[in-house]
Amino acid sequence: MIIAIPKETAPGETRVAASPETVRRYTAMNCGVRVETEAGTRSGFDDARYREAGAEIVPAGQIYEQADIILKIRAPLPDELPRLRNGQTIIASFADVGAPADFAVKDLTCFALEKIPRISRVQSMDILSSQSNIAGYKAVIDAAAHAAVTFPLLMTAAGTLAPARVLILGIGVAGLQAAATAKRLGAQVYASDIRPETEEQIRSLGARFVSADAVAERLAQTDILITAALSPGKPAPQLISADMLQTMPEGGVVLDLAAASGGNVEGTQDGKTARRHGLTLIGAGNLAAGLPHSASRLFAQNVLNFLTLAFNPETAEFNFDFADEIIASTCIVKNGRLFGKENK
Repeated sequence: MIIAIPKETAPGETRVAASPETVRRYTAMNCGVRVETEAGTRSGFDDARYREAGAEIVPAGQIYEQADIILKIRAPLPDELPRLRNGQTIIASFADVGAPADFAVKDLTCFALEKIPRISRVQSMDILSSQSNIAGYKAVIDAAAHAAVTFPLLMTAAGTLAPARVLILGIGVAGLQAAATAKRLGAQVYASDIRPETEEQIRSLGARFVSADAVAERLAQTDILITAALSPGKPAPQLISADMLQTMPEGGVVLDLAAASGGNVEGTQDGKTARRHGLTLIGAGNLAAGLPHSASRLFAQNVLNFLTLAFNPETAEFNFDFADEIIASTCIVKNGRLFGKENK
């Protein structure tokens, strides 16, 4: 059984789907591991570390040859499809793929890890949670770098500086991590979500809960706005209009974590930073890729945990049991045919 880890070629993607630690685990399973040259360089894993872990380093043109299982951050791009061969299994995020039917060829089997069901026994496999944690943390760091004010209260001989006032909308994994990070940096943190159960979570972090009808009033007193209201596979709800933005103090920062899905804030564009209404508007794209070493380590462990579910130590083979809810939910293509609830 040969596992291949290609170098990611999607624009802006710096992560890698296997770390030296997980490669060592795969080799302990008696699997052969092939890593494309410099696949992990941008994540802080050089080829020498993969070799020490037991991997073979191969050129780009050979990475798909002889591979049984291909591990990627993002699904293969269209120009990679001709290089795939019959019978291969691809494990990646297919969230950016417009048409899964493109992969219903060559007897391929594809598992989309973003479709892992939200049940307790899969928490260690959940790429959405692990990467959202990184994104929520990085959102605060990036916003702080653009802010015109200090995050913590500073008492100096020249005077006292009040802490930054941070408002976070959308309290999922990314929003909670953003709230926790902003609080650790010393900011006054306010947060809001339409789900009533999030109020307790917000208060447990030391942040202050803001009801939906009080968001506009709080926005007018906010130095930094971070929005993180997003459901996978759905357009992001618009929470803040251009008119509402104009009430924010000049010099404020707006970071929209949902920009790639349409945005929570009117006017933000994915991957772009703009000045408007005296504010800095950041359309946060793939923020997890901004911390590739940490993000890759978590993603790689998620993938290993998923594969361990199917591993048979007696045969050193991966046998995917499609009666298992986890396997059935994540599979979008099986043996060259569309698979899954949405395809039935």
